[in-house]
Parts: sequence; structure tokens; C-alpha cells
Amino acid sequence: MTTMIQMAEGLRGEDVDILARVPMFAGIDAPTLTRMAQVARVVRLPRGTVLFSQGDEAKALYVLLEGQIGLSGKVEDLGDDTVVEILDAGEAFVAAAVLTGKPYLIAATALAPARVLELPRQALLDDLRASPDLALAMLGSLARHFRLLVREIKDLKLKSASQRLALYLLGLTARRRGAVIVRLPHNKGLIAARVGVRPETLSRAFAQLKGRGVVVDGQNVAIADLAVLVDYCHEGWENV
Repeated sequence: MTTMIQMAEGLRGEDVDILARVPMFAGIDAPTLTRMAQVARVVRLPRGTVLFSQGDEAKALYVLLEGQIGLSGKVEDLGDDTVVEILDAGEAFVAAAVLTGKPYLIAATALAPARVLELPRQALLDDLRASPDLALAMLGSLARHFRLLVREIKDLKLKSASQRLALYLLGLTARRRGAVIVRLPHNKGLIAARVGVRPETLSRAFAQLKGRGVVVDGQNVAIADLAVLVDYCHEGWENV
């Protein structure tokens, strides 16, 4: 991995459109979004570039415009980083650190060439004080993220490795019934980290799912009946 290469560039018109669609800023009036965009900058990250490291001072809120970002954490001096979340374009991240002024608890690395919108912390705080709608939108976004974290903790504590892998596969499609072929968007190492298992355990989990109609062919995974996996995970798919 390499440290961040400062390749700042101006905002494109479509970048502001992406910002307007981010759940954290949904429903925000155009003048507020325009003001935020005026103080933001866009950073281009080659694959493998570290945007920030665990323990760095939280200086900005980030919105992923293009590419993929992996969020990872580790116990200092004990082992490698573990990927805790993989972000796709249109997602904002590290809001909690920015709002509290605490150091980042995770590191962010470009898993593919990426463009990231950087919103300076102080400018964001000023906008929050000036716009109740922005404050409420961010509060709602943080609450939804908290619920997602609670679900993930429940899954880690209560579900087996093969059930967590099944949940991951279900997350790759909006369908819940019938046969489907999904494509794994990441390598097996990243998927193992995301599911919370070692790579060798991931292989065993795939083998266990074979009996439930899951067949792996490279990066393609054929699922005979999605409903079988939903039932296997005891998943109600409540709204989050």
C-alpha cells in the first residue's frame, strides 16, 4: 500500500449530483449543497493508496464518487489489517469521527482507482449549525448506520460462517426467490475478511452451501433458489 497521493481536482457537475443522492444529504436544499461543494475538493486515488490511517486526526468527511474503498482496522502490532467494510460509489464515511473530533478508528484504502470528495470538518460543522435539515439528515443517517452495525454484531455472534456467507451472497442481488447467478465483486481474501472468517474457513463455508444449491465457478456463483438461503439464514430482512 502507498500513502495518499495528493491529486486534487475540481468538482464535476455529476459530482454534485452524486452528493445530492447520498442518503446523509438526502432532501438538503440546493443552496446548502452548493455551499458544501464550493469548499470541497476531489482527490484521485490510485489502487492501493491509503486515504487515511487508523489513529489519524479526523479532518474531513468523505464521499466516494468512483471506485471502491476498503475500511480496515487492526490491533496495533498484532497481525494484519482486517477489512470491516467495503464501500461503493455514492457512500459517505467516517461521519462519527468528524462530528466527535476523535481520531479515525479505521483506515481507508482504495481497492480500485477511486475519486473521493473531501468535505473539511470545520466547514461541515458550520453548515450543520446553519441548517437544521442537514443536521436531521445526518442524524438519521448515523442512526441507520448504527442499526446496521447492531445487525452485523448479531450476525457475528449468532450465525455460523456459512450463514454469514449466505447473507453476503444474498446482498449481491435484490431478488429473494428463484435461481440467480451473482458475480463476486471482490477476491476471496476480501470476502473472507468481510464475512469475518479466515480464507480457509471461507472455502469450507462455500462447500457447506453447496448442499443448499450454491455452486461456485471462479467469480460466478450460481444459486438454485434464493429462498433456500433466506430460510437457512433465518433472515427476516427487516428494514434498516
